[in-house]
Amino acid sequence: MKFAINPVTHSLALILGLTSYVSAEETATELDTMVVVGKQNSYLNPEVSTATKSNVDPKDTPLTVNVINQQFLQDIRAESLSDAYGYTTGLSQSGTNADSFSLRGIDTDLNNIQVNGLPGLASRFGSPTTANVERIEILKGPASIMYGQVQPGGLMNIITKKPQEEASFSFDISGNSYSTGVSEFGDDNSFTGSIDATGPLTDDKKWLYRFIVSAEDNNSYRDDVDSQNYYFFPTLTYRPSDETELTFGLELQTEQRVPDDGLVVLDNDINQIAKIDTHYQSADDNGEDKGLVAFATFNTLVTDDFDITVDWRSVWHEDTREYYRTTSVDNTTDTVSLVDRENDNKRQYHFIDTRTTGSLWWGEVEHQLLAGLSFGYEQKDFDRLTYDDARTVDFSNPTDLTGHEGDSSVNHRITEYMNYAAYLQDTIYLNETWTLMTGIRYARQDADFERVDRGITDSSSSDAFVSQAGVVYHLSEATSLYASYGESFNPNSIEDTDANGDHFDPEKGRQYEVGTKTDLFNNKANLSIAYFDIKKTNVVEENLSTGEDELLGGVKSTGVEVELLMMPIENWQVKLGYAYVDARVSDNPDDNIEGNRTAASALHDAYVWTKYNFPYKIADGIVGTTLGANYEGSRYTDEDSTDRVKLPGYTTVDIGLHYEIEHYRASLNIENLFNEIYYYGGSGDTNIYAGDPRNITFSLSGKF
Repeated sequence: MKFAINPVTHSLALILGLTSYVSAEETATELDTMVVVGKQNSYLNPEVSTATKSNVDPKDTPLTVNVINQQFLQDIRAESLSDAYGYTTGLSQSGTNADSFSLRGIDTDLNNIQVNGLPGLASRFGSPTTANVERIEILKGPASIMYGQVQPGGLMNIITKKPQEEASFSFDISGNSYSTGVSEFGDDNSFTGSIDATGPLTDDKKWLYRFIVSAEDNNSYRDDVDSQNYYFFPTLTYRPSDETELTFGLELQTEQRVPDDGLVVLDNDINQIAKIDTHYQSADDNGEDKGLVAFATFNTLVTDDFDITVDWRSVWHEDTREYYRTTSVDNTTDTVSLVDRENDNKRQYHFIDTRTTGSLWWGEVEHQLLAGLSFGYEQKDFDRLTYDDARTVDFSNPTDLTGHEGDSSVNHRITEYMNYAAYLQDTIYLNETWTLMTGIRYARQDADFERVDRGITDSSSSDAFVSQAGVVYHLSEATSLYASYGESFNPNSIEDTDANGDHFDPEKGRQYEVGTKTDLFNNKANLSIAYFDIKKTNVVEENLSTGEDELLGGVKSTGVEVELLMMPIENWQVKLGYAYVDARVSDNPDDNIEGNRTAASALHDAYVWTKYNFPYKIADGIVGTTLGANYEGSRYTDEDSTDRVKLPGYTTVDIGLHYEIEHYRASLNIENLFNEIYYYGGSGDTNIYAGDPRNITFSLSGKF
């Protein structure tokens, strides 16, 4: 696809010229009706649900919940969740997989991403699509009281689109290309298209539907790297009465891509790195993710004060890869070693969460109660074949590899988990000024392990009580102060045992947090400030004196987060944030690790985003501009000072221009405007991931 104009110079001049025009809010009067030209959908979020599993005012909860809503995802042209990471405080991306990020300096795993409050993603190797996302709620700090076994940095809850009573049909198509020295404009093009239809199936609106289809054809600036992704999300809602609702849906996903392990560096020095388009894997390598999800939510009112909700989610997922995996770099010969591997990984997740919420009054005191039971089954079936002989390629000019060499070895592991939990949360409204929150959860996990290729079996059980407590003081109707304490747990691997062959207790986490939340300018702005102190213990590490694994590891993270969302006038809004996160390995038997910063965590990160619509019509439509900047401080790829690479801090700038008329919207977005070369994540001195160079996207959408 070739474009007839040079969009960089033309759009930049236009956007910068328009953005320099600053105007007070103007209105047009027609037939005595006041009409605001350029009115926007707000980024402000008056309610959150992830902290209590029910909709509440953020000022009423002693926890931090950041929200990225659908309007913001549209404005930044986010096709996957990772596209929005730069505009979230305390979140740092570390790689390309779905769970490759840290929250408040603590690394995450797949359980730290949930969908409608339950674990189980349909894909693993890429960041989740936004095609079916209504909003993303990021609950900071330990979330085990509500969501079970998760790392204590926080949890990302994807809330999906639901069927609507009002019929509508929308479409969105986009094409993008790079404009940089390694990929000239028009050389590597990508296309995305989606449709979203919803409405009633019957005249009485007891049956509602939603049907979302999306497809992506992505061509990277990196040599031979591309992907083709397809998504299908059908959903039905049945409302037999005003008090009862049942929603059932499916997610079908298939993602095909050329595997890409990123770049390597010489002598652990980021200045000794190949060009950002260097690809060490073979063009013939392939990887595929396939996922099928079935889910349902049932809610009914059992009394005037209490309801019951049942959430169910089942996932069948398989990813296969045949590729040359990067293993090491030789600083003497300037060569990169790769190993030929074939992976077939299968996962199943089946979870049910049943809960009741409602209010009880003891005298003048209201108790908002939440009580629930959770049950889950997981199976992980990993079958991996590795060829013994390593292959080498040139560091700066790798050749394409084909065929298999050497003998092969098999590593086939099957692990099954049974999870049981019961939890209780009580939010106590003492009066108009004071609110207390307490909670407790008991959880148990039984695990069975089989090393199929060796005929080894094992089993283990672990359980934990975790608690939560918080207090909110309403300084005024617009401002609240809060303090909270929360705990987390995460079972250690069944494959890890001590010198006696016994399994380890779960990892534990705890957090202290204090902060304030304020509505400003007659609810036209939200300001939140939080200080946190997190500690994770019971981390399995090798005792260097004995060579045995022990619970010797720990991580500590302290910091401050600030976020401000404001819409001072109806055609202009601003979103900005800053985070200081000092996350370090507090306990480790290795002096080269203890005291070091955790991998992929930045001491400082900040962002600013603004959107301005002009208060008068241009060509009978609304014209608006966007401008965003994201700063990420320096990070390390590993905790071990003998193996890690320091990734420099960077700042990227994004700009956009959009035009809306009647039911249509056309947008031109330029990401990384100044073509900053930067590296956002990696591990050790291999698998270093470069950020995208200047990227230009044109999109057209419509809604009827």
